[in-house]
Amino acid sequence: MIGNELTSSLLFLGIILIIVGVMLVMLPVMLKFIPRLEEIHPFLLWYFRVDGVTIGTSPAFIVAAVLIYLILLLVKR
Repeated sequence: MIGNELTSSLLFLGIILIIVGVMLVMLPVMLKFIPRLEEIHPFLLWYFRVDGVTIGTSPAFIVAAVLIYLILLLVKR
């Protein structure tokens, strides 16, 4: 029983490590397709820079989160 759980945990850890490794290998290729911050529409990403640090958020995500919250609030009543 304990050996079976250990094998399952090690298998899961191995799969996660393989996925992370593939992502690290593919990172340079993926960075070529990601647009620069200036090219992204302001509704998808709003950002500002303060002393070399970029801080950003997504107004679309905020609107969606508020709508989901309101829907859940109305459904509970």
